[in-house]
Amino acid sequence: MRWFCLLFAVVLFSCSNENNAPDVSGIKMDVSVKRFDRDFFAMDTTQLQTSLQGLEQKYPEFLDLYFKYFAPIREIAAQNNAGFDSGLLIYYRFIRPLADSVEQKFPNTNAIEKGLEENLRYVKHYFPSFKTPEVITSVEGFNPNDPEEIYGATYYQDKLVLSLQMFLGKNYSGYDPSLYPDYLRRRFEPDYIVPNAMRAIAGELYADTSEGASLIEQMIEKGKRWWLMKKLLPHTPDSLITGYTAQQTAALQREEGNIWGVIMQNENLYSIESPTIQTYIGESPFTATLPQGAPGNIGPWIGWRIIEKFAAEKPELSIEQVLRTTAKQIFQEAKYKPK
Repeated sequence: MRWFCLLFAVVLFSCSNENNAPDVSGIKMDVSVKRFDRDFFAMDTTQLQTSLQGLEQKYPEFLDLYFKYFAPIREIAAQNNAGFDSGLLIYYRFIRPLADSVEQKFPNTNAIEKGLEENLRYVKHYFPSFKTPEVITSVEGFNPNDPEEIYGATYYQDKLVLSLQMFLGKNYSGYDPSLYPDYLRRRFEPDYIVPNAMRAIAGELYADTSEGASLIEQMIEKGKRWWLMKKLLPHTPDSLITGYTAQQTAALQREEGNIWGVIMQNENLYSIESPTIQTYIGESPFTATLPQGAPGNIGPWIGWRIIEKFAAEKPELSIEQVLRTTAKQIFQEAKYKPK
């Protein structure tokens, strides 16, 4: 099969579906990014306690979160049989070159602020009670054992934390190819900051609880996040939502019916077997059961398409009502049969 041949004269970066974005121009949104990374690495380490007190005054809630969840200082101190201050200094000196690279790449956050303001208006439109988050930039060490690390954005307690070390460009020398293969590194570009931030927020607005469910249920439940992200990022290329290349995105759109046919032929959609589910769910460079070039993690994309079909058939439903509809009901009522 030649579904994923890259012989395109022109490649569209986003889905060809019509953009039905609502008018949100009247929604006030003011985003100011706080550069914790800059302030942290500007500390006077010869006056550590005084510097930490100053940071605590400026970031009264986040500093403790940074030490607890983002920076493994206590672990470093324990490994070196040292106190917290000594562990902090070890961490500081080790991470400082990375922070310098971030400062060089991001001398300002104007583009980030603009992108967040534009798209957070859609969050406020669809979810009026949503509170505009405090946006904080951070720098931490790499942690490839954390599957969420590659997205570089965390939403927690009305705080949106952007870990800028994950957006230094695919060719940044600090990204070890053995830990971050090509299909991941190409996403470590600044263009992914706002989409990944909205991904983190979407995950808070709708929590995926499908672990242990059947293949088709997990496809749809995980597809709900991408469907929601597109609502919150209506002018953003689909490739920045899915992580696929533009070529892969265009090929998937063209061959949607064939892809679904292969899955229907090869798989039991109601299987709960881990190997089957892992074939279609989760980050990976490709999907083994599909022709060469098909991206990995294709299950959520199929789920997204099914949800779109269901939502088109039920225009009276709000976004929240669609999200609350069970995967089984969505699949049954969508009657998904792509050509």
